[in-house]
Amino acid sequence: MNRVLICNSQRNELEAIQEVLRNSCMLHLMSSWDNNPLSLEKIDAIVLDVNFTQAQGLDFLMEICSHHYIPVLLISPPDDPQCAIEARRIGAFNYCVKTEKLYSVLEMAVREMIFSYNDQQELKHTIMALKARVAILEGQLKEKEASTPTSPVTAKAQSNSQQQRASMLQEIAKRLNNGEINLPCFPSISYELEELVRKNAGMDEIATLLKKDMVISAKLISVANSPRYGGLRQSSTIEQAINILGLNTSKEFVDIIANRALYMARNPKYQETLKNLWKHGVACAHASYLIAGLAKFSKPREVFFMGLMHDIGKLFLIQVISELQIRNAIEPPASKKALDDFLEKHHGLFGRKLLEIWKLPAEIVVVAQFHEAIEQADTVTRELLAVALGNLLAKRAGYGIFNVNKDDAAVERIAKSIGLDATHIQKVLKELIAFMEETGLSFD
Repeated sequence: MNRVLICNSQRNELEAIQEVLRNSCMLHLMSSWDNNPLSLEKIDAIVLDVNFTQAQGLDFLMEICSHHYIPVLLISPPDDPQCAIEARRIGAFNYCVKTEKLYSVLEMAVREMIFSYNDQQELKHTIMALKARVAILEGQLKEKEASTPTSPVTAKAQSNSQQQRASMLQEIAKRLNNGEINLPCFPSISYELEELVRKNAGMDEIATLLKKDMVISAKLISVANSPRYGGLRQSSTIEQAINILGLNTSKEFVDIIANRALYMARNPKYQETLKNLWKHGVACAHASYLIAGLAKFSKPREVFFMGLMHDIGKLFLIQVISELQIRNAIEPPASKKALDDFLEKHHGLFGRKLLEIWKLPAEIVVVAQFHEAIEQADTVTRELLAVALGNLLAKRAGYGIFNVNKDDAAVERIAKSIGLDATHIQKVLKELIAFMEETGLSFD
């Protein structure tokens, strides 16, 4: 339970706030301050009312922000907007206006402040880890350069490439740390449909949800009418499409179609890369699903979603690079290979962070971080192995654009670890290619 310090000089207001927050927080009450240094090691957040000091609490806020890293929610007066502006400038995390509805929203405001603050702290830790990793890589490269004779021209080219990679990563880390990057949002319709499926909602309720999104409805009907599913039965309504596809398959295609909207960038030069990245994600998802079925996993549909999310870190980084280029904050990658190398090295950590911000389950986060480095995972689950294998088979089938290598040994090793052999691999490849060609999905 989070420990929250309430700073308010009015006893009746302290009691009212205590009544609102006592079930969700461990509260510490403070009705005055004598200007002495504060000991706040055991405090997770502060709610500060403007009545706390004669300076509207701003002197107290300045003391906190100068010596502590704690989120502060200011309760500001309704007739003095400048107070809230000044509080944010000093370092208040957020503010609520002191109206008659304050107590009805205060618990949610405190909870959201703590969640957001914790997300920012996790992001800072990720960035620090990335910076440390960059320093290690630079040291290793320097050692390699010192031990390997190269021509002056080659040495200069390598040095420029290394500097560019380091500076691009540092700029991305800095901008993320300062909250200057627009984070992609997880498609809400996927959340909503998952909730309906979990509570065994009826067809009418599910169809009503999907009808809210005309693009998803139209594309789902198109898939139901594709050579793979349609046959002699043609759908003209979303209800008919769901009946043909089945609820689980419909859910998978809703995730695919909704996920496509994420793969956009402000810089048009990256659109082709993002289109192919999405295509690879769909192929990996279906391959992972097939693998989970052949290996008799209990929940193959969850493995499908893990496959769909596995390269989300590459999407995230491309969007960030695109945005920073438009702002002239970074130089573009020197070549397609330079971009591919950068994405390969760093997409795991950034994918993990984005999925944590989206608050997706830990088992999905692990897949995003370690699907191409399974030996580094603390626990290697069967789901992680299935997606790692699905990723390799999607590339082998021709649906992959990043550093495609012939990984026969890795495919055989991972397949064997989950009880599959060469016959199963060929079956997955055949079914995967048919799925990609026959479902009517447009990858344009």
